[in-house]
Amino acid sequence: MTAVKCEQMLDRFLTFYDLASKTPPHERLSLWKEHYAFPHTPPGYQNDQLAKEMLEYGWGQYPLAYERIKYFEMDPVDLNDRFDYIKQTMRYTEPISLTVLFFVGTFETDPFIVKEVDTYTLCFPVELEASESRLIQELARVVHCSRSGLAPSFTRTLGQLLFQEGVALHTTQALLEDDSRFDPCFTWDQEGCTREPNRVMINILPHLHRTDYEALYSFTKGTGASGYEKEANYTGWLVVSHLLEQGYSLPELVRIPKGDVDAIVEKSLFALLNKAYTKQPQE
Repeated sequence: MTAVKCEQMLDRFLTFYDLASKTPPHERLSLWKEHYAFPHTPPGYQNDQLAKEMLEYGWGQYPLAYERIKYFEMDPVDLNDRFDYIKQTMRYTEPISLTVLFFVGTFETDPFIVKEVDTYTLCFPVELEASESRLIQELARVVHCSRSGLAPSFTRTLGQLLFQEGVALHTTQALLEDDSRFDPCFTWDQEGCTREPNRVMINILPHLHRTDYEALYSFTKGTGASGYEKEANYTGWLVVSHLLEQGYSLPELVRIPKGDVDAIVEKSLFALLNKAYTKQPQE
């Protein structure tokens, strides 16, 4: 059984915030560095960028989230149970060294994973309403990375990123469907990228091998080549849906080596597009 460590930076944030609330704005950055100083830099961030965004953009929202941050709790036993359930679903039995670190971000900061040697740290923000499905997605991503050798961030290609997204989303859906405590419904109904799936897939194809942060960001949080948010996430969902329909299982997809992922993603996209643009026989 894998023992997941559960840590938090919330007490340190509250100490910083309580002190900074009583001091002039120009002193807040030094207080941030003294009392909070979040130890990991999110992907795409520069030094002190997280602190400056917290102080410039997030500051006015923290009073609304203060009670949620102060009384946030995560049961380590429950967290370990979820992680073991994900590993069982993916049929992965090797131990994984994982720490889940709960922190306060900017209200825009995504969860992210840091790998140091053979140890993973999943950094999960709590200032927004907790999302059960998002936490499961990130835990699934850790198992997928450990099993396949894929990187959790930075050095991924866009093709690898969207494949990871697709596997994590489908794993999350499978787990929620098996757990009566949570709503199993996962829908893309509110996402604009679903309006033109074929156009999104066509326009993402030339970018699959890119590894620069600008591409990874624009196809997830920004607007991709078709002008929609979450184009990589949605494309990953479609690709993994296609592969599952072709007879793959989630454990088989997780075992695909990182060097084979881009080719499988590209082949799947062409297959989806060929099917979409092939005239269907008239009844």
